[in-house]
Amino acid sequence: MICPKCHEPLEVVEYNGIEIDRCQGCQGIWFDHREEEELKKLRGAAEALDIGDEFVGASHDDLQHTNCPRCEIPLHQVSHEGTVNIRFERCNQCKGSYFDAGEFTDYMADEIFDEFESIMVELGSLESGQNLVDS
Repeated sequence: MICPKCHEPLEVVEYNGIEIDRCQGCQGIWFDHREEEELKKLRGAAEALDIGDEFVGASHDDLQHTNCPRCEIPLHQVSHEGTVNIRFERCNQCKGSYFDAGEFTDYMADEIFDEFESIMVELGSLESGQNLVDS
């Protein structure tokens, strides 16, 4: 497969039994359907997989008219709004997603922030005398 952004070859990279495709040029990452969701559950995935320069990734963020490396149809931009807002591309046919370098790290950071926030809410409940078992 070829990178939809810089047109360099994608190489297969495996993390904890999940194979993703990473660009040999810009280090962007192609996830087949729901792979990013599976990796979101695993600690260390972003550090191991998203090794590219986030500034290079940001420079590719506004590229228009990118095609799916699997289906070769136009990708559509998706906005993920959370603690960190990111835009990534998704294929409407195969449901794969493309993250520019640095975006998967931001995506994972948002998940970690949500977990931290949840823990802090629970701790706040404990401090106020509420029993979490009854919640």
